[in-house]
Amino acid sequence: MRFPTPHKPVKSTILALGVGLNLAVAMLTVFSAYGGTFNPEERVIASMAAMVLPLLLLAGIVLCVVNLLVDKRLILVIAAGWIISLPSILVFSPLHFWKPALTEQQKKDSFTFLTYNVLHFWDFRGEDYPGVEQNETLDYIISTNADIVNLQEYDVLDTKGPWKIKEAQIDSLSALYPYQYTDLDLKYALLSKYPFEKIELEVHPKAKLAMLGFRLNIQGHEIHLINVHLKSIGLTPEDKTLYKEALEMPATKSELKRELKEVKSQLLTKLSEAFKIRTLQARTVRNIVDSIRGPFIVAGDFNDIPDCYAVRTIKGKDMHDAYADAAFGPTITYHGDKFYFRIDQILYRGPFKAVDIERGDISSSDHNPLLATFLFDPVK
Repeated sequence: MRFPTPHKPVKSTILALGVGLNLAVAMLTVFSAYGGTFNPEERVIASMAAMVLPLLLLAGIVLCVVNLLVDKRLILVIAAGWIISLPSILVFSPLHFWKPALTEQQKKDSFTFLTYNVLHFWDFRGEDYPGVEQNETLDYIISTNADIVNLQEYDVLDTKGPWKIKEAQIDSLSALYPYQYTDLDLKYALLSKYPFEKIELEVHPKAKLAMLGFRLNIQGHEIHLINVHLKSIGLTPEDKTLYKEALEMPATKSELKRELKEVKSQLLTKLSEAFKIRTLQARTVRNIVDSIRGPFIVAGDFNDIPDCYAVRTIKGKDMHDAYADAAFGPTITYHGDKFYFRIDQILYRGPFKAVDIERGDISSSDHNPLLATFLFDPVK
């Protein structure tokens, strides 16, 4: 009579746990990937789930490594989740391996567009950050030589303030950009090498949205632009401290319960409210885009991830995400308070295409800038 070897029940249990864990991660990945399709006014949990897609993808990669040791067939479960989620994954992490080399004629038929939340030209690293001789945010803007500069949280260029703004920098901006519009009340600015005119936008008071609209003439093409700064979560310093504490391992079980309760009552409540307000704001922006028609760029600080409900609403079926169209790999554009997300977006439609985009690796603001290159379609 043969007796079963002792290790078989253990192996079967491990395999069963592996199947369950892989299925759970795969299904959560799919739910997260399509969380932005749900209206936050009805399913706010889906919008929150969409924010953790990077963590679920990382969990899937770790499981694939473990599956190599347990049972290689389990990799198929994770792979199935990734395939189903592929459209959203490619928005989060595009895979454009090669950047096209523009011919001299194509360079003439292209324009560059910079969007940047400049944090009032303060230095996020501190007033006395070493090695800073003049305002690095301004230095970066000037160094890009972008054709159009779209700014949020713009403020007066005060050479007498603590942020090392120099007259020479202001002179350089004036020389580069003959066409400028600033609104110190709304904290927006547009600097351009091409002529433009401001247009009036009708915004319902309930949207709680201040935005600016422009009509630009770029190489003979009339292109409308909306500079937006959508609703932020509105966290207080105490909220941010709580968030940072939540990322650390609590010392005791009671401390864990306390932190979870505070996160639910403070952070998640504010997050939920911000999702709902951005939904209304996004509909307002989309209505304007539909009413004006024609070539359009909507860019700025969206305070939300690229495939969220608000961004999907503004994109509709006819607009494109410049980062998704031209970048390689994921990126973040907000690095303050350990909130690492790409929340600055450039959406567009018209007779041009994003052929290159880069994130500025500068940390003087709590946001990173995005610099896109657009190429007009060839004349047929």
